[in-house]
Amino acid sequence: MKITSHPSKFIIQYLFICLIITSTKSQQSQYKYFNYTESTLGTQDTSPLVADIKTYDDGTILAHIIRNDSTQSSTDCLKIRGMSLEQKLRIRVIHPNVTVKEINPNLNLHPVNYCLLNDDNAEYKINKLNNIVIYLKDAQKNNTRILHNIVNPITIYPLQKPFILVTYVNAANSSDPTTYEEWADVIDWDGNSRSTTLLGVWINSTIQLNKNANFGFIRLTFDQMSLKWEQYLIDNSGNLTLTTYNDSVDHSADPLIAILSTFDNGYLAVFNCTKRNDLLLQNGGPYAIFIPSNKANFKYTGTYIYQIDPNMIINSIYCDTSVIYIICIISVNNNNNNTTHYVEVFLDSSGAVIYTDIIYEHPNVTGLSQQGWKAKTMPFGGYILGLTAYDDNDDNTYHYIYAYDQNNSQILLKSPDHFLTNYFGINTIMNNNTFLLVSPYTIDNTSWSLLTIPLPNLYNDSEYDNVLIEETIPSINANVNSSMTTLNITFNVNVNLSIENITIYKASDNSIRQRVSANMHDFCKLSPDKSTVSITVINSTFNEYGEQYFVTVDNNFVKLEHSDNYPLKGIHNDIWIFKSDNRKIYSDKTTKTIVGSVHLTTDASKKFLLLSKDNQSAYFDTLLNELANKVPIHRSCLSITYNNRYKMKVDQIAILICIDMTNHETERTALEVFSDLNNMIIYKNITTFSFGVTDDLDHDHGFATIKDKWSVHKVQIIVGIVIFIIFWLSSRILSHKLKSKKFEAISSAILGLVLIIPNFKLSIIFIIDYSNDIPEFYWYSPDYSIINKFMYSNLYYL
Repeated sequence: MKITSHPSKFIIQYLFICLIITSTKSQQSQYKYFNYTESTLGTQDTSPLVADIKTYDDGTILAHIIRNDSTQSSTDCLKIRGMSLEQKLRIRVIHPNVTVKEINPNLNLHPVNYCLLNDDNAEYKINKLNNIVIYLKDAQKNNTRILHNIVNPITIYPLQKPFILVTYVNAANSSDPTTYEEWADVIDWDGNSRSTTLLGVWINSTIQLNKNANFGFIRLTFDQMSLKWEQYLIDNSGNLTLTTYNDSVDHSADPLIAILSTFDNGYLAVFNCTKRNDLLLQNGGPYAIFIPSNKANFKYTGTYIYQIDPNMIINSIYCDTSVIYIICIISVNNNNNNTTHYVEVFLDSSGAVIYTDIIYEHPNVTGLSQQGWKAKTMPFGGYILGLTAYDDNDDNTYHYIYAYDQNNSQILLKSPDHFLTNYFGINTIMNNNTFLLVSPYTIDNTSWSLLTIPLPNLYNDSEYDNVLIEETIPSINANVNSSMTTLNITFNVNVNLSIENITIYKASDNSIRQRVSANMHDFCKLSPDKSTVSITVINSTFNEYGEQYFVTVDNNFVKLEHSDNYPLKGIHNDIWIFKSDNRKIYSDKTTKTIVGSVHLTTDASKKFLLLSKDNQSAYFDTLLNELANKVPIHRSCLSITYNNRYKMKVDQIAILICIDMTNHETERTALEVFSDLNNMIIYKNITTFSFGVTDDLDHDHGFATIKDKWSVHKVQIIVGIVIFIIFWLSSRILSHKLKSKKFEAISSAILGLVLIIPNFKLSIIFIIDYSNDIPEFYWYSPDYSIINKFMYSNLYYL
């Protein structure tokens, strides 16, 4: 059956044609092996096996290492006729530079966690999407290899670096998996447990990470009556928090067969609907429901993405995001003639069908015990069909790979189409379009290995791991400095601004320098041809010398202009990297000290006045610490003079802060620090000043220099003094020559008036400026005091 929307299909094909350079790019013919020898195995009776692999966005790999242990009599494992493992948790972090970090966390797990369970056991049925298909000898059937669906109670997930989610089970009755509880530990790369959480019933649960690590993951559990989901977030300390949940979802009686995270940070759940109460879709089929991120009490709507005939059943379904749109590849079995065909369905992020097509050309591997073909999308376009199969002729397990373009035409690989693997056959596709497969090779039972296989690139080679991005300014590894005012991203498709963020980080500590949302139109501009996005950068962002920075662009920062604004992929961390200029050498003539003022907001001022003196002092210390950390600047360079701590300006607190770079001449100048501080306060909504005590600062005032009254009024004061001296000398000379008491009295009166008027004016200004000062924090004004004393002393001698 084929359901096709011709306009949508033409749009997609047009977009693909616009991206394609050639139908196939030349591929590296060499695949590579990565081998690692374990350092803490102890005995070497059995070899280490890779039971699971996951990847971070930047290519860092997580590997779960196990070893068989048939000699260890595990009562718990025997009760459920499982496959017994060595009771030790081994997790390995493989960095992009191919160094390996060994993690052996001590989580005190129940022994049943070290037992591989058969999910087709007659006494219980485990519905897990992450089951492992393996081939084991069956002694009761002449040692023939029998396919088994195996479930590992321990699963690892890569969260935001450097955290790993480890899920496992606790059992009050180890012989009954239906009673197992699922627990989760967040550990760091040093093996430290950061948080432990009870998730709920284990047997029919599924966990799916969000494409954006900041959005955590969703967990679904279902039984015959309902399906429930919960969404969790992980903070920067590794704490796991339940944010939203839902008690029941429509079609909950149908089994969940696929779930994926979408580019708008939501999830798409697909159920194998077999109900027959829909007159329009009497035969059922895959039914998709969109679940938004962190929204409770959401009204769920769904759609059938494919209709099957009465004589058909769904074998399997694979769904994932592609370059453009979501692709689901469905394996459908026809019971009448026992044949299998594959259907490709394109969806938008809500689950609505764009068009559907039959895959007529698919592999035919004969003579092997095999499971159904499984599909995976390639990051740079197209998809692969793969399967793990056991060869009875040589007693080896192979994994077969066949690549296809967007038109469902097979692409020949320059590497072989099948590769030796262990009986788990674990594999994944990395963001850089590399197929990662577990290898069976070991040396003296002490090592394990992985195989990396380059996949075809249907489009331009993408150094951004995103084929839709044509170029950026600055380019990758470009030099930047504080004068950089704009970032540009040019796409090879027309886009619209969406809602997510672009963030600039300092690489040395992953601290945020600037974060801008796509809907902040003062900072994000779209070119007239809708291909280039320009982002305004404030001067304080790239403000350190000899540093490295990187930029991340969230998924759904932009949307495809065509086809209902489909959210597009962004740029993950450690891709768009910059280097700042080397450190400057300053002369002794540079300004080393600047005094300026900041204002607290009206609300923050009211709260501040309610604090005790001790708490006010603590508030000042916290403020200076945060300023030093966020600018950044050495803490000793910032101070608040004890007698000049704050004053009232109408209904706001004004705080006097001194920047003194005298002992830090190799860093930035006081003027540069002053500029950074001023910018980060004014634009605090896009910097880290938007949280913590620094959020109390008034962005309208910024960081303003204290006006020097002498510098402002020195011309008027000097002219006034000169006029006064001339008039005083003239009056003295005339009084001496005229020898007139009356003239002398008049001139003295005039001189007195000349002194009294400016003195009165200065006193009024002083009262206006400082009448609200709190006495113990009085701001001393030497300019006014000296001038007043000068006038009174001269008046005395008149």
